[in-house]
Amino acid sequence: MMMTGSTDAVGRPLACFFVRHGDTAAGLALVLTGDARSRHQSWFQILDPARATFIPKSGYDRIRSGWQVCVASEMLSDRSAQPRFAPALLPQTGVPQGQTAIDFTILWWVAPPFAIVSGLIVGWLAAGRYVGERRSRLDTMRGFGARFIREFERPLFRRCAGEPAVRSRLRCAPSRHRLEILLAPAEGRSYPNLFDHRRNMEYDVERVLQLLSDAPVIDGFLHAEGPWVVVPFRFETSRQQEGVA
Repeated sequence: MMMTGSTDAVGRPLACFFVRHGDTAAGLALVLTGDARSRHQSWFQILDPARATFIPKSGYDRIRSGWQVCVASEMLSDRSAQPRFAPALLPQTGVPQGQTAIDFTILWWVAPPFAIVSGLIVGWLAAGRYVGERRSRLDTMRGFGARFIREFERPLFRRCAGEPAVRSRLRCAPSRHRLEILLAPAEGRSYPNLFDHRRNMEYDVERVLQLLSDAPVIDGFLHAEGPWVVVPFRFETSRQQEGVA
């Protein structure tokens, strides 16, 4: 069967014929073009239609029946018009009369958009995973920070039950697995600070960490930023990053 409609790399139309049992690349080149050496030319290709892939010329030593040999139409010899290579239809294939082969050059147009869409999907999935992991880490850090501050304040004096014993802030860096808890005296108070109460601060931080069994590690030393005492932490284990109830 001859199938037309494809083109070669430089845009010349190709005529494609099915390979039969016992055919060789040299024999097909001789019959179709009059020269067995034509099989080495760029306009002589052997196609595996099942994979829509042209076979490398290094693989021409063993070709299979059902493949197609495609030759630039202008290079065909008159002998290719003999009955064996004349256009024919196989009714059992269900191919309508007059239908031609699929133009495989369409792959050059389809492949780039497909690659772009695939890349966007992969990027979207990766971004979704990153956002999910970042949100999980952030929730873990905020949850730990709230529990740390609550335990730190518990023994401290309050003027009234609803009044916080200290001022507090959280500084989260989920991508670096770092959390900084900032503590400062409430209005009219002097504690916590490192200038007058460093030893008390170190004791209270240690006390809170002993109460919180899933606490991350201290990442450096306590230090001051203006009125704030900065307590730095680093989250290391996956259990800490997954969060706590």
